[in-house]
Amino acid sequence: MGKKIDCGKVNPASGCHHIVRGKTEEEVLKNAKAHAKEHGMLEVTPELMKKIKAHIEDE
Repeated sequence: MGKKIDCGKVNPASGCHHIVRGKTEEEVLKNAKAHAKEHGMLEVTPELMKKIKAHIEDE
């Protein structure tokens, strides 16, 4: 079973509807970091990583 993160749930103010997917938690986190760059974030802070991890769901 894969994992997913709804970007709009991590940051509702972004208005982003992108769903980040991965086969494992590690892969979905890696993909979420790459997606964060599309929002202009050069660094994923520990606080943001905590929010991202809290929104990981099973597919």
